[in-house]
Amino acid sequence: MSEIRNVAIMSHSGAGKTSLLEAMLVRSGQKSQLGSVENGSTASDYTPEEQDRKISIYTTIHPLSWKGSSFNILDTPGYADFVGEIRGAQVAADGAIIVVSAVSGVAVGTERVWNTTIERELNRIIVINKMDRENADFFRTMQDIESSLLGNIAAIQLPIGQAENFRGIVDLVDMKAYEWTDDEPKEIAIPDELAGVAEDYRARLVEAIVETDDELMMQYLEDADIAPEVLHEAFYSAVRRNELNPVVLSSATHIMGISLLLDFMKEGVRFVEDHMPLPVVKGEAPLLGDQGSFCARVFKTTIDPYMGKISYLRVLSGQVSAGDTILDSSQDKEIKLSHIYVPEGKSLKEVKELKAGMIGAVAKNDDVKTGDTLCSKDKLIELAAMQLPSPVMALALFPKTRADEDKLSPALSKLLDEDATLRLERNVETHETVLWGMGHVHLEIAINKLHDRFNVDVDTHLPKITYRETIIGKGDARYRHKKQSGGAGQFGEVALRVEPLPRGSGFEFDNKVVGGSIPSQFIGSCEKGIHDALKSGVLGGFQVVDVRATVYDGKDHPVDSKDIAFQIAAGHAFSEAMRQARPVLLEPVALIRVRVPDRFTGDIISDLNTKRGRILGMDSEGSVSVISAHVPMAELQMYSPDLRSITGGRGAFSLKFDRYDEVPSHIAEKVLAEKRSQAA
Repeated sequence: MSEIRNVAIMSHSGAGKTSLLEAMLVRSGQKSQLGSVENGSTASDYTPEEQDRKISIYTTIHPLSWKGSSFNILDTPGYADFVGEIRGAQVAADGAIIVVSAVSGVAVGTERVWNTTIERELNRIIVINKMDRENADFFRTMQDIESSLLGNIAAIQLPIGQAENFRGIVDLVDMKAYEWTDDEPKEIAIPDELAGVAEDYRARLVEAIVETDDELMMQYLEDADIAPEVLHEAFYSAVRRNELNPVVLSSATHIMGISLLLDFMKEGVRFVEDHMPLPVVKGEAPLLGDQGSFCARVFKTTIDPYMGKISYLRVLSGQVSAGDTILDSSQDKEIKLSHIYVPEGKSLKEVKELKAGMIGAVAKNDDVKTGDTLCSKDKLIELAAMQLPSPVMALALFPKTRADEDKLSPALSKLLDEDATLRLERNVETHETVLWGMGHVHLEIAINKLHDRFNVDVDTHLPKITYRETIIGKGDARYRHKKQSGGAGQFGEVALRVEPLPRGSGFEFDNKVVGGSIPSQFIGSCEKGIHDALKSGVLGGFQVVDVRATVYDGKDHPVDSKDIAFQIAAGHAFSEAMRQARPVLLEPVALIRVRVPDRFTGDIISDLNTKRGRILGMDSEGSVSVISAHVPMAELQMYSPDLRSITGGRGAFSLKFDRYDEVPSHIAEKVLAEKRSQAA
């Protein structure tokens, strides 16, 4: 059996994840006193960006021991912008602590990480935190949890008092009560006013337990006595199998409920061996645990100014020692592990070996990327790729100086190595370097990294929209190109028709020349000339799409007709025919899906309507609404901060390009006027 288990603390931003980690570190003796998010003294939020913004941006790993059991606690960001860090932590974890605020309840981010932990088959513990805060309400929060989160969920604790009166907990598994008068919880009798409620919730818990065990269910239905130790073992077994999701309570700032949480984790968190077989794309699924051959997955990458590239990995099977040569099967490259480490907060501790279940790190292996599989050379294994969402917001980058321009490309390469959710695009149409991210905060931090870590200064602007031009009518034109300048001349005459094609068809060329009015060797020249003309339309110089051009007549000259002459003639004829065929501007339209709590649905639909959106439908997922719409990309370039403003950070969205649609005439006039002013 592996010696260590990994637990990721996850939730929506603001639920108290970092404070809960602080309380766990203090209660287990890893720290002497609580740090504070407000004054930047926590163990996990140690970077300048995190301390300035007072939010978690990176996943950090913190070892702790409790009553003979060892854990790595992974503190994760709550902002959806940092989904790469969140998904990486899920890949590394055996279980997840899902934190819910007793004041604000379940948020969109909570539901999102809940659903992705289900996909990862992590066993889940729900912690209702901030039980000491004003307006904290266990019963309201419990109803919110049960209506919002999928699964067999049962409270295993009740609060003694709430908000400013919160002072203790009733343990429903053992039917004991505890009160905090100092660091250690003191066992007391269950208060009389809670006896009835405790019996009711205990009955619910027993029902949830027996639902996971057919034999116990039969005993329960027959009203047979179930021995406490049998029920106890069935409870923890169901939790480890992920068939029961327990709810516990805490006040992180007063370190209340923390020892009971750690006691529960000792019994309730699964080991690496307990996971289902992992999907693979090469080889056989690894035998999880210390009996198999070495296999690990890289779940996170950082760039350190002194150590270079650091790859964090979770060992799934077997073991590896410093000095071993292993295989990065994702890159098909051998890697020599000169040094190996284990992370401890912001530090790395060098070790001689890593075993199954452990989280480790290797440095200065530049070919290794986040998501890669590392395995023994003797047994090839490549795990299925990590699933990450597509980025939703972009900024165009413009180096401020020539020196910045020279340094930008290698700096961006390092940024992308560190963060797999960033995407770089070099747009050949607009000649812009475009950085895509998961939201405006994500991109702001990436730009700050360019300055702070790599000494690269850039100006940023919203990227230019890649408009298109097409026609909605038909046109016919003839053009003669004739050039005589004392030497060999140029002559070519082309007549052609243009007509619209269905949206998304692209371009079609048709040759209807009869009688050799254009010699066959120049038909290709005509097509090439038209293709060149497609690159710059007649309205604003945008690319032309969804047009058929038919060349039907022309003239040549026995001496002066040349390839270039027919290219020029065909290009001019095409442009003239385009002008006759009622040219229009097209814009890219995205399919957007917005997830928000139900109470924001009306505001979101109203806002999308002001953005020229066409609402396609709305689905309900518990207390969350998912609104689908088609919206022009030009209206969505700042949607990330817009959505955060409307929902107070409780919304999330995804988008992907869908099609091109005609731009309304009044907006097209503004676009074209701006294009002309830029060209002037």
